[in-house]
Amino acid sequence: MKILKKEQIVERFKNTLSEIEGKINLNSKSLNSNIVIQIIKEILQIYNNNAMIFIYGAGRSGFIGRCFAQRLMHLGIKSCFISDAVTHRYTERDLLILISGSGETTSPRAIANKAKEIGGKIILFTGNQISSIAKISDLVIKIEGKSKEKAIYEKTLAPYTSLFDISTLAILDSIGGILMEELSVSEEIIDNHHASIE
Repeated sequence: MKILKKEQIVERFKNTLSEIEGKINLNSKSLNSNIVIQIIKEILQIYNNNAMIFIYGAGRSGFIGRCFAQRLMHLGIKSCFISDAVTHRYTERDLLILISGSGETTSPRAIANKAKEIGGKIILFTGNQISSIAKISDLVIKIEGKSKEKAIYEKTLAPYTSLFDISTLAILDSIGGILMEELSVSEEIIDNHHASIE
């Protein structure tokens, strides 16, 4: 076990934060703004149609997905995370949002294929625009980060897939902020939708 000195820990900590900040800034510059606008329009369309947004990701991508599902609920948009105890029935009226750095992970790929059979729109947040899931998605947003396929040989200070995970969360929360304004949702309304027993 390596024992770092206090100064080394502080330096490593600050450098890791800077790396994460840099990746988020890179994504803010490299994202296709037209795709972001289309995603927002799709979500608003689902809201206006009183339909449902289904969200899924495996592993850490799943935690990011759950954050966004909760935020949509706070905004008054019907949403659920697939595989939770309360998962609604997906129909051709609904929207599926998938998060997969590789775009090849087994469970989101299976869910994407099933959703494609049923109908409805599919949006993918990924690092791989030519993946199996990307090929059957209606909208694909490319996120700069590090998927698990790159994790072993692409060295970063932030561990494993953190740069993809945190960048995705930042992008989804930024979309949430725009939805909040579009729907005229105040902080008070969000607070009223927030859990009261936790």
